[in-house]
Amino acid sequence: MAHIVKSASFFCLLNTVLVPIANTYPSVGSPFLRLIFYRVLQVIGCCLLGTFIPAVQNAAAQVGTTLAGRVTNEKGIPLDGATLTVGKSTALSNLQGAFTLMLTKSLPVQLTITHTGYAPQAITVSTGANLQVQLSPVADSLGVTIVGSRSAARGLLQRAVPVDVYSAQELQKTQQIEIGQQLQFTAPSFNSAKYGINGALGYADYATLRGLGPDQLLVLVNGKRRHQFSIPHIGFSISRGMVVTDLNVMPFLAFERTEVLRDGAASLYGSDAIAGIINLKLRETVQQGTVRTQLSTTQEGDGTNFLAAINYGFKLGKEKSYFNFTLHHQRLGETNRSDPFTGRIYNSNQRLDDSIRAARGVWPATGPFRVGVFGASQVNQTQGFYNAGYPINKQWKLYSFGGYSSKEGLVYGFFRNAIPANTNSSPAIFPDGFSPEFPAKDRDLMLVAGAQRTLKGGWNWDLSTGVGHNAVRRFARNTVNASLGAASPTQFFVGSSTFTQSTTEVNAHKDLPGALSFQSLHLAFGTQLRIDNYQQNQGDDNSYMAGPMALSQNKTPGTQGVAATAPEDVANESRTNVGVYADAEANITDALMVSMALRFENYSDFGSNLSGKIAARYQITPQLTARASVNRGFRAPSMQQLYNSATATLVQAGQIAFTKQFRADDQRLTGLGILFPTPEIAMNYNAGLVWQLGKKIAFTADVFRIDVQDKIVLSEALRVAAIPALTQQLAGTGIQQVSYFTNHVDARTTGLDVIANYRESQGKGSLHLSLAAAFNKTLVVDNRATPAKLQQGATGNIRLIDTINIALIETAQPREKIIFSATYSIGKLQLTGRATYFGKVAAWERTGTNPHIEQVFGGKTLVDISASVMLMKALQWSIGSNNVGNVYPDRVLPTFSAYGSGQTPFNRNVNQFGFAGATYFTSLALQF
Repeated sequence: MAHIVKSASFFCLLNTVLVPIANTYPSVGSPFLRLIFYRVLQVIGCCLLGTFIPAVQNAAAQVGTTLAGRVTNEKGIPLDGATLTVGKSTALSNLQGAFTLMLTKSLPVQLTITHTGYAPQAITVSTGANLQVQLSPVADSLGVTIVGSRSAARGLLQRAVPVDVYSAQELQKTQQIEIGQQLQFTAPSFNSAKYGINGALGYADYATLRGLGPDQLLVLVNGKRRHQFSIPHIGFSISRGMVVTDLNVMPFLAFERTEVLRDGAASLYGSDAIAGIINLKLRETVQQGTVRTQLSTTQEGDGTNFLAAINYGFKLGKEKSYFNFTLHHQRLGETNRSDPFTGRIYNSNQRLDDSIRAARGVWPATGPFRVGVFGASQVNQTQGFYNAGYPINKQWKLYSFGGYSSKEGLVYGFFRNAIPANTNSSPAIFPDGFSPEFPAKDRDLMLVAGAQRTLKGGWNWDLSTGVGHNAVRRFARNTVNASLGAASPTQFFVGSSTFTQSTTEVNAHKDLPGALSFQSLHLAFGTQLRIDNYQQNQGDDNSYMAGPMALSQNKTPGTQGVAATAPEDVANESRTNVGVYADAEANITDALMVSMALRFENYSDFGSNLSGKIAARYQITPQLTARASVNRGFRAPSMQQLYNSATATLVQAGQIAFTKQFRADDQRLTGLGILFPTPEIAMNYNAGLVWQLGKKIAFTADVFRIDVQDKIVLSEALRVAAIPALTQQLAGTGIQQVSYFTNHVDARTTGLDVIANYRESQGKGSLHLSLAAAFNKTLVVDNRATPAKLQQGATGNIRLIDTINIALIETAQPREKIIFSATYSIGKLQLTGRATYFGKVAAWERTGTNPHIEQVFGGKTLVDISASVMLMKALQWSIGSNNVGNVYPDRVLPTFSAYGSGQTPFNRNVNQFGFAGATYFTSLALQF
């Protein structure tokens, strides 16, 4: 009887996972085909569960030996974060270097120990207790080991700045298949969420740190600068007017670890590192590989995601050489969370509209119906990455790494009705209305090659050159240029954009033990040449032109739903940047370490900048360390902010008119006293404590303040007729509204980051508990005065940025994020649970009766659960659910225009965690 109950319970769980999948694949076809598909999945699942059930029942009985010991460097200093591996079993050393590794096999075993900045070791272990492992430092060929310091890798108690190091295993426990989402549910100070119907965010997710903007976060790969996405985001969201770095075009299986520096670092790495840095460290493993596949779907039966990936490494014919590669393919299914449509299809009169719907039979005459798609984008993506190193001799080493991504994305626009008088409608082509679709082809490339040389005097030199390139071709389909009438195509090429960044740099560093009477001194210096190029290319003629019906019937010119690139907006601009830096890091005593850095950069378009930093760490006791840093950083205006422009055509009072976003060097702006954008300047202050409570608990707390001066924003759309200076400057151009990028506000962010970890052996298993919290608050503390020439003659004060845009800076991201996770491992079984709390956000909108109204969206907690079991020696099966409680953000009030007549029931401008609801997944990972 008990066996029947257990089988029934697992069968119910199987149905919960497989029914939504069967409802999605095949997405079209007869109910009979779907039933066959479901039964096949059910048979496969029952076979897997048949293996899973006895594996769970017998997990404790299969526990083998426990390995325990300590990992130190050559000086006996404990190393935390060392990865110890025996087959599929892994463990991380704690702050005191201690580790416990549960095995499922008997001794002797082969134990592999790795740590960034140290030579890996592989030893044969014949006894399980009191292992003492000592790792020797190696000069990192890329000049960076743990991001934030150019010296040898330091343990948590030895670092002067807050750095979180996440192993690949830890990130993959989230069962997310994109790097951005893995960090979203692991790192509390990091934010990235999925948007719907919001411009460029449908093609590349934003990523932020400590509540700042996505362009104030620098991304590195193996310590080298990663290029940005080519399209600036112009819509109303967290990233309005900014350019993101797309983390999700890189395969997560390619990376050994991710380092998150929560401190300013422009003096070390240059522009953009105001909020901090994310450094992704590629794998160097050889003679071993991993194959991973995953399938997931939402509770609604959509958003079905599929992943297949392989990572493998081999030697290049010489000891310590390596070539590690990753191939990755994924399909992300779209989700649709729109509400029933409350607008009209054929006539603005509801009674007549109902009558026409009944007569035509396309839309339901009664009852609810949906007209569009609002949710996460559909993405098909293939990626390949590699990492290679080849030591020529003891002094010389060659290295190279990079990758390529091909991504096809599909996003949607708002529904256009079929009311003949509507300026956007085209009844001759779409007599029942239409929902525009916007496919895009995104190609992304990164290549780096370099050489390292170690001299007899102890200097380590690194010369490298690299290129990063992003190109996006944008299309539109199922839409029209309404001004062309019945002659309009329904498919368009609306333009393309590219961003290319080439970097060449020389770095040198050396340890000087005992220099200047210090215990140790580390010096580093280098120079970097960077060339950026931004291009914007026009769409086809029909995508932007004004047709004959623009004046005869007041129909809006241009592709409906997207601004195509017109000839006057074509751009091809380049700039160069030369930077030099020097930094020093000294252990003055056993307890006190001080580091300083300076970096000078000169840009060909706006001039020069000097960044600097000083940081210190003081070890109060062997278990307690205090740390603090002060730095002056900057962010150069991006090429997209300087040279992107856009023109939209409309009809006003029987005349063709335009709205215009000007590029920064437009002479018409200069004539109004509007200056070319200059760098954002940041002062960053951080102070924290690191505390090791015995051997099981590690605790860190950091308070911070970041002051950003001259923050670059995209101005409001200024109405030309209401501003005399604009009326005079733009006379005869037909331009009715203008916007532009400008340094206009100062912002201040204050906050607290807290992280606590607990590790302990529990009987025959091990338990890891983690509590991590980030609290931050960003305020706009100053608005610059409107330029006098622009203000001249105006009856009221001209506001270049108003409440809505200020709210995007202050309240569009959660001010609190708390993650509690628990992982219990015993034998072949691992259970993981996670609860993530996202704080409230708020959005504003304009209304005809009140200048602005606000809606607050309350805080929410998402719970994830998963179970993993080793089905055989090297095959792991996982099953579980993310957001098992099916939690959604608060809905937009129907009285707000943001509700979009039911098309957008969740706010498009602010975001906490997306709105897909519960997701169920299963995955297989094979090591070989």
